[in-house]
Amino acid sequence: MNSSDPIFPPDNRDTPLSGEEPPPAPAPLGPALPDDLRVPWNWTDVLIFIVFSLGVMVVLEYTMQTVMLTTGRVKMHDLPAFLSTSTVYVAVRQALWFASLLVFLFFTLRPRRAAPFWDTVGWCPPQVGVLSRVTFYPLCLVAGAALALVIAFASNLMAPKEPLPIQAFFHDRQSIYLMAVMAVLVAPIVEETVFRGFLYPVFARSLGMGGGIALTGIFFGLMHAQQLWGGWAQIALLVVVGVLFTLARARTGSVITSYLLHFGYNAIQFIGFFFSDQFHRLPLIR
Repeated sequence: MNSSDPIFPPDNRDTPLSGEEPPPAPAPLGPALPDDLRVPWNWTDVLIFIVFSLGVMVVLEYTMQTVMLTTGRVKMHDLPAFLSTSTVYVAVRQALWFASLLVFLFFTLRPRRAAPFWDTVGWCPPQVGVLSRVTFYPLCLVAGAALALVIAFASNLMAPKEPLPIQAFFHDRQSIYLMAVMAVLVAPIVEETVFRGFLYPVFARSLGMGGGIALTGIFFGLMHAQQLWGGWAQIALLVVVGVLFTLARARTGSVITSYLLHFGYNAIQFIGFFFSDQFHRLPLIR
């Protein structure tokens, strides 16, 4: 005979008695992952993106410099000065680079999720708590502008002894208008998509929210290091700015928040410069 014989009672040790509640489900091993960090890409995709972005920059530099030299627009001995002062050259190169990054992300990430591309990379309505979005969005712009004023004050207290590389582009009003378009209308969209939309979720999944915020801020500051080379305090302040932008994105679960902060931050700097005596003393075109 065996336990399947009808004369043996069934084994009910794993079955709760009538009227008893079933045992509770095991507790999760860690905190639930926020929805904005549940993205269909990982560290491998980040590494591929970094290699791609650096490779495209090298190709653009080589191609554009070759065109300038072979067409006779610049002589070889004038090339270093041209590269460090031509706002048009830098703006065209930056625009092509930015476009390449967005195209790469679109064709890499779009097939992985049914949602629209911009939703996939975090451009979704932010969690605003008790505030309405009509109130929240202008507050973000004002907060970004206020942050820019605080950072400018701190930067002046630690001003470098030598001019920063970026200051070489402030030589006429046409150049400044072009820089304003890139810094206010183009850069915030691309940089927020890359740093807060693409990189941050992977960093935060591996390092936690705090580690992800810190690493994203460091990457953000280092990307601008070439423009501020020699101004180590200015680079450090930009890392702080990147951390604050990422913190806002993490708290609200949306890249829109950090974009508005970024837009306000960049816009107020150029608005202030447009009203300065220094700007009006510059020639329209040099």
